Amino acid sequence: MNTEQLLLTKWQYLDSEKQAQVLDFIDNLNKNNQKDNSILKKYQPKTELGKKLWAIRQEMLKKSDVKLLDLDDIEVEINQMRGK
Repeated sequence: MNTEQLLLTKWQYLDSEKQAQVLDFIDNLNKNNQKDNSILKKYQPKTELGKKLWAIRQEMLKKSDVKLLDLDDIEVEINQMRGK
């Protein structure tokens, strides 16, 4: 069962008040994510290595087929490599 299916399954067992709380929580997460993105837009690396790595990151973000991994994605990838 993937994450979406798991969320939907658990969602179905929540009453309407709890579902509203979940939606509020998600909205809050999105607001925090938008704040994080605005900080990243203002970020200026200080070292030459930092500037090179930042430039590489910006180029990768421009490509539509590239997805940066979050901590959950990294964990899944590590488990796949380890055969778990």
